[in-house]
Amino acid sequence: MARRLRILHVLHAFSAGGLENGIVNIINGSPDHLEHELCLLSKSGDFIERLKRPVVLHEMNKRQGNDVRLAFRLRKLFHQRRVDIVHTRNWGAFDGLIAACMTSRVTLIHGEHGRDIADPQGAARHRNLARRLLSFRARKYVAVSQDLYRWLDRIVHIPKGKLEFIPNGVDTEKFCNGRDWQLRAELGISANEYVVGTVGRLDPIKNHEGLVNALQLLQSSQRKVRLVIVGDGPNRPNVERALSAAKLLPKPHFLGHRSDVDRLYRTFDAFVLNSFGEGMSNTLLEAMASGIPIICTSVGGNVELIKHRESGMLVEPGQDVALAEALKELMDPSSALNSLASNARRFVVDNFSLSSMIHRYVQLYESVA
Repeated sequence: MARRLRILHVLHAFSAGGLENGIVNIINGSPDHLEHELCLLSKSGDFIERLKRPVVLHEMNKRQGNDVRLAFRLRKLFHQRRVDIVHTRNWGAFDGLIAACMTSRVTLIHGEHGRDIADPQGAARHRNLARRLLSFRARKYVAVSQDLYRWLDRIVHIPKGKLEFIPNGVDTEKFCNGRDWQLRAELGISANEYVVGTVGRLDPIKNHEGLVNALQLLQSSQRKVRLVIVGDGPNRPNVERALSAAKLLPKPHFLGHRSDVDRLYRTFDAFVLNSFGEGMSNTLLEAMASGIPIICTSVGGNVELIKHRESGMLVEPGQDVALAEALKELMDPSSALNSLASNARRFVVDNFSLSSMIHRYVQLYESVA
């Protein structure tokens, strides 16, 4: 009989996003002998409802700025809950690493899933120094892309024996080929419109404003182009201002957080991920599995998933004109690029299954404990 393990996932918050979606998949797909708990340094959101098994939730309500008492509160929590493994993720949960250094009772795993707009290239010396200094306490540093793995190895200088590469996975049965004409009609999208969609957290690093600018450059095209933005987050006011200033027609759909994202992908004619930086995007994997023509920026894990003009289109980050030109090429009914979507789906099905990702995390937890 497998030994029961209690795993505490420490992250900044639990709003809709790729990182949170990955944790949901791990928890829902884990065997019964792994008991999962969530520790949110800030607070939870509606995304918590996606969990299909009971999970103890701890909200720390961290104060703005540096909260020196938080590490002591976390250490106390680790002891009270008799945690076997603490799994922290990204810079936003670094207080969890500090707390783990204050106790020898837990096994520490730290994951890097992507960077924020304050350090999109991972070049901030003080952050990398902190990562390196605290690496003595971590049993494993998990990278979700080869780009992040190389960065942890060559820039941060984490010992190679501690590094682990576990790419994200996607449910290729839920996210699949097909068109949802009924949902298009419910959204008021006519058959002659070309729908450009994007899904993800509204964060400055996602550069939704640049996508709006690119769509504005296409206003003179002969086809009607409808922008659909799915997601929510702290950058929403800035995105709304950009949309208001652009005066796009037909009027964009700003749908916020949705639970039917798998259906929404099937209303898109093209998917765009216009980020300044990425780890390995769950939404990009979902769009690829959904068989949609894709344009994304040539950053981070994107270039590990998309081969230019083989499974999608790559553009340089921050190049709104280039993005508009790529969209214009995709919109051409005679373009051969629209057939590349099938290559993208095939690549994801063969290499990024959800079951494989869950299996590797289960193996990791069992091996370190």
